[in-house]
Amino acid sequence: MKLAGLSVDVDSVASHLEGYGFERPEDDGLALSTGVRRALKLFEQMGARATFFLIAGEAESQPEVVNEIVRQGHEVGSHSMTHGLPFANLSEERSQLEIDASRQLLERLAGERVVGFRAPSWDADPDLCARLVRAGYRYDASAYPSILLPLLRREIASRSPGGDLRTRSGLWEGVFGPTDVHRRPTAAGPIWEVPVGTTPVARLPYYHTLRYVLPDRVFRAIGAWARSRRGPVTYQFHAVDFLDTRQDALDPRIARHPGMQADLQTKLGLAERSLSELGRAHTIVPLRELIRKIEESSAPSRTERN
Repeated sequence: MKLAGLSVDVDSVASHLEGYGFERPEDDGLALSTGVRRALKLFEQMGARATFFLIAGEAESQPEVVNEIVRQGHEVGSHSMTHGLPFANLSEERSQLEIDASRQLLERLAGERVVGFRAPSWDADPDLCARLVRAGYRYDASAYPSILLPLLRREIASRSPGGDLRTRSGLWEGVFGPTDVHRRPTAAGPIWEVPVGTTPVARLPYYHTLRYVLPDRVFRAIGAWARSRRGPVTYQFHAVDFLDTRQDALDPRIARHPGMQADLQTKLGLAERSLSELGRAHTIVPLRELIRKIEESSAPSRTERN
């Protein structure tokens, strides 16, 4: 079977609200304590393993959830120390601190190496990957090589009170980059890049948030097209995809986020459908395992070396 790399961005409700332009409230902790646990239960039922990109400063308050992620065979990755936005606007010193400190803290909590990073809101500046190499990461998952990225950012801005963008990287920056998992050269050495899943040729994005935005038949068509790739495919959830605005008593302002007006059973059903579609012809694995399998398949055999 082909491989599918699965990931979950564990963005707190507070970080989502900051992304929509509100002053960041105190973290309610539910993305980790409730959202992640529901995701873990569903993934276990579906035979899927994933990378959970954690905001290290928030994960520190719930080490038992981090331990549960690792115990069930999933991967812990860094989603920065604080999820500050715009992330690409941070000074080089502050960015390096967010990268280094989050990795060190998450490794202490997880009891294993942390090798993957995803920038908040995919807001990566051109030198991010070099800093990741210097910090000891093996891969970055911040690339969004789709022509719909500018529209996505405008749509997010339209839902904020002031209509402002909360990302600094240019609207068209990275849109035409490679769409496959690849080795990327940097000034500090090479690093693996795992982009957001897209369809071949048209570069239409394929990840779970769009399941709430697009008509069902359109999303299913995009998904089938994306999964037809000859190489690996990737799929991305957010922790809030496993939360219910009313049932979990979330800050009501989060209802502006796609999917947050749906009830929990509907959301869990859609997540199960996505995993079922993904798993029909793919083995669903964490991103570090996806890269390891690619390396193994591309390494010359002993006969070839001799």
